[in-house]
Amino acid sequence: MHFRRVAAFLLGAWLAGSLVILAVCVSNLSSIGDVRESRDTDVQLELADGHGGADKLLKYIVAVENTRLLSGWELAQIPLGLAVLATLVFRKPTPTLVALPVAMLALAAFEHLLLMPEIAWLGQVAAVGRDAAARGRLANIVKIYGVVEAVKFLLGIGMAILLFMMHTKGRQIRSGAGDELLERRAAV
Repeated sequence: MHFRRVAAFLLGAWLAGSLVILAVCVSNLSSIGDVRESRDTDVQLELADGHGGADKLLKYIVAVENTRLLSGWELAQIPLGLAVLATLVFRKPTPTLVALPVAMLALAAFEHLLLMPEIAWLGQVAAVGRDAAARGRLANIVKIYGVVEAVKFLLGIGMAILLFMMHTKGRQIRSGAGDELLERRAAV
């Protein structure tokens, strides 16, 4: 079995999942502006009530949805990272190749256990309240979360490069030898 290929596939799923989650979260945030600019008269009447309740509700819903989405993805990253690590352990890996998924797993656990509870709470407080300190703290924690995600993604890219640069041991078909093998199979 080609453990390197399995590890590369799982790593690709991990990195692609991170990009998809990022795109969905950004789309959720931009949907608030789309609703504000809607030409639907019923939507405009709700938004124009003068109290800003509909706007706060939209922000709150997006905060809750993004929190759920990110939290679920963080939980999915842990078994995915363990699977990448397990496939690498079956093949005598280099210490660097083992350290990269371990570091990525540690960062995912850090996000899930420390950053996400704070983002969830502050996101909901900042969406419905006028607490400028909560909004500022939320902005700082979201920046830290973004930096951690970028570092995790770069570690994954580095790991992918190492996986693709590894040479597989085993037989290699030399030019011409493959044609001879095909001819023998066709004759049977």
